Amino acid sequence: MAGISGTSSGSEDALNLMLGRLHHRGPESQWVHSDERLALGCCVLPSEAHHSGRTHSQTADTVAVIDGHLYSEDGMQLPGADFLVSLYNKFGPAFVERLDGDFAFCLATDSELILARDAVGVRPLFYGYKYGALYFASEMKALLGLCVQVEELPAGHVYTQRQGLQPFQSLQYSVPEFDSPEEAARILVDLLREAVEMRLKDGNVGGVLLSGGLDSSIIAYLAKEFQSDLKTFTIGTGINDSEDLRRAREVAQYLGSEHYDYIYGEREIEQVLPQVIYHLESFDEDCVYGAVANYFAARLAAQHTDCVLCGEGADEFLGGYHELKEARNEAELVQLTEDLIGNAYHTGLQRLDRMMAAHSLEFRPPFLDGRVTSFCSKIPMAWKVYGEEKVEKWILRKAFAGLLPDHILSRVKQPFASGASSAKLTEMIGQRAGRGGDYSYNRQTESDILLKSEAEIYYYHIFKEKFSEASYEKLVTRWDPLTRRQ
Repeated sequence: MAGISGTSSGSEDALNLMLGRLHHRGPESQWVHSDERLALGCCVLPSEAHHSGRTHSQTADTVAVIDGHLYSEDGMQLPGADFLVSLYNKFGPAFVERLDGDFAFCLATDSELILARDAVGVRPLFYGYKYGALYFASEMKALLGLCVQVEELPAGHVYTQRQGLQPFQSLQYSVPEFDSPEEAARILVDLLREAVEMRLKDGNVGGVLLSGGLDSSIIAYLAKEFQSDLKTFTIGTGINDSEDLRRAREVAQYLGSEHYDYIYGEREIEQVLPQVIYHLESFDEDCVYGAVANYFAARLAAQHTDCVLCGEGADEFLGGYHELKEARNEAELVQLTEDLIGNAYHTGLQRLDRMMAAHSLEFRPPFLDGRVTSFCSKIPMAWKVYGEEKVEKWILRKAFAGLLPDHILSRVKQPFASGASSAKLTEMIGQRAGRGGDYSYNRQTESDILLKSEAEIYYYHIFKEKFSEASYEKLVTRWDPLTRRQ
C-alpha cells in the first residue's frame, strides 16, 4: 500500500505538494521521478519499504507507481510496479486485463500515460486537469488548489491519454463447479483459506481487525491456522454498551489470540470528528458513523503492527445486508446486490481505506480476493439470503459450521458502527452541534444533495471547510441501495 500521485505538467513542485498531503499513506519513505513531460511519485508504508519493486519501478523508457497488491495465478504476491512494467512491455495497453489484485496505479512511457483501478475499487484514485495538464492522486485532498473539477476513477476502469476513460474486463478465474450447498460450502472454505494464507506469506501481517461478528471471526480463525502469534483488535464505548467488545473477547478467547481492545467515549469522538471527516472525504452520515469506529480501530492496531487483515467484502458478495431482505423479487435482489458491490468503493471501502491510511496502517481483505469473488458470483442468491426467515450469509455460516462455535456462526449481522457504538454517539454530537451552530438549515447543498438530518448538516459544514470546491461534494455517494432503486 502506498500514496501515489503525479502530473503530466512535469511540475515537481506540484508533485511534492500532493505527496506531502498523502504523507500519512506512506511516512516511511518517498520516491520521485520527474522530467519535462512528467512528474510522479509515491510515499511508502513501513510494511512496504523493504520490498524492492513493489511500489515503484523505472526502466529506460517506462515508469510506474502502484498502491495495492498484485498476485500471480498460483497465488503468490508479485513485486507490483516491476510486474506492471514487464507486463506492459509484453502485452501493451491490454495488460490491465491480465492483472489480479487490489490496485490503483500509473504507468507512463514516452508516448502514453495510463491510470487504472481494480474491479472492486479497493484502492482509490482521483484525477483532474489544470491548463490542460493531468493531475492524479490517491486521495482527492491532494488535488486541492490544483484542480477545480475533480473526478474519481471508477472501479474496473482504465484511463489513457489517447483513449480517455474506458472500462476493462477484469481477469476471470476458472473456479470449481458445484451441485449442492454442501459442495459450495466446502469450496468456499478452501478458497478463503488460500486467500488468507496468500496475504500472510510475506510476514507483514500482524493481526486482524475483530468485531466479533461472522466475517472478521472467520478471517481471524483462518489466520490463526497459519500464524500462532496472531493479534486481534476491537474497539467500543464500554463493555456494557458495545456488543462488539463482548463478542470479540469471546472469539479471541476461543482462538487464543493476543487480544487488544480500546474503549472510547463521546468527548473523544467530538475531538477527532473533524479529522475523521477530512480523511474520509465524505459527509454521508452512515459513512461518518462507520468511519469513527474505523478510526479508533486503526489507531489501536497501528500501535502493535503495520498491517492487518479484515473481513470487508463478505456482506457485499455473500448477501450480508438486511436491506436485501426488502427486495420485492429475485430480480431486484440481484440488482440490489450488484448495486452494493458497485458502490462499495464509495462507501464501506472508502471509510476503511481512509481510516487505515490516516494511521499509516496497511489492510488486506481476503473476502475480496479475485478467486473468492469469482466463486461467490456463482453462488445462487437463494443460498446467500436463505429461506422464509431470509437468513443473511447463510452459505458462509454453513461453510464454517463445526469450525467455529454455533453462537458465533448464528450471530445476526450488525452494522459496524452500531456494534462499536459509534453511531449513536456520533449522531448525538452532530445533532447537538447542528442545532447550536451558526449553520444554514437549508438541507439542499449547492450540488442539490439532500442532507438527511441535523447531524449530517453539521458533517457537511465540516466537509465544506476542508473541501470548498463544488466538484468535491459531488463525489459523495449514499450507501443504502434502497434509496437508489427504481
